[in-house]
Amino acid sequence: MDDDEHADGSDELEPVPSEVLVDEDRDDMLEEMSLEQREEALQRSRWNVFMFLGIAVILFGFALFPMPFSADYQSSLGGAQATKDVGLIWGMPIPGDDITDVPVRVDITIDQPPPTHSELVAFMIQTADCTDSAALSDGQLAAEDGSPDHGFATTMGRVDAGSEEEFRFRIDPGQYCLIVKFRDIDGLNADQSGTGTIEIDGRVWPNQAIAGLFGLVTIVLAALSFVGAQRHGNEVRAMKQPKEASLESTVLAAAGPAGPPAAGPSGPPSAGPSGPPAAAEKPDAADAPAVLQEDEDGTAWL
Repeated sequence: MDDDEHADGSDELEPVPSEVLVDEDRDDMLEEMSLEQREEALQRSRWNVFMFLGIAVILFGFALFPMPFSADYQSSLGGAQATKDVGLIWGMPIPGDDITDVPVRVDITIDQPPPTHSELVAFMIQTADCTDSAALSDGQLAAEDGSPDHGFATTMGRVDAGSEEEFRFRIDPGQYCLIVKFRDIDGLNADQSGTGTIEIDGRVWPNQAIAGLFGLVTIVLAALSFVGAQRHGNEVRAMKQPKEASLESTVLAAAGPAGPPAAGPSGPPSAGPSGPPAAAEKPDAADAPAVLQEDEDGTAWL
């Protein structure tokens, strides 16, 4: 019998979730914080805001700071061109065209183009050896076919002396070589004799995706710290300043208590008259006061 009652009692008990207790304990701790503790929490929240904003500025600075490079245009066996080993370009290793691709900009100043050229082209070839002519040739063909592993840009026409051209690429992280050359109408190198002169400057932003992502995270953390600082600030102001009394409580306090309130009516009010009011009684002639009268000849009588 005792075992059955114990079993029934154990079935009726319901476990209390620990998360609820943790939340309630946290709320109680916040309510029981003293003024000094809230001021310390406010100070920490403010420092966190400044710290996260400072980290975000540094990260965005790295994201927007480019890595410069330059290339020399010189004669070679296949014709004059610029070949530059850009080196390792780091970033987020996500293949394909996406927002994490590394931006590259190549600025070219044309001092004197070759007379037989039809266009100016630039390639970003992904290869570990910039002296491997076969890899560079295959990479150029793949880039013109739209391969995501390489980059290709062209002026789509002739260029004039003294003009400036800007080529932009978005590439995946890796080892790259830059090739810039003039081509003729047949797609061959147009500067066989090396008469052309150009200046090439480039910039790479390898930290844009990584530093930009972490910068956004620190901005969110700074916003959360700001919300916490606002909350602690409101609590500190509420504890330092006395609560303002309402108009009703102020009037009652000024009037002061006059004693205990009088008891209310013990029952319903008495009933009124059951009919119309009675007519007033006329006074008798005997009760009326005597009036002195006077005749025409001046004789007075009552």
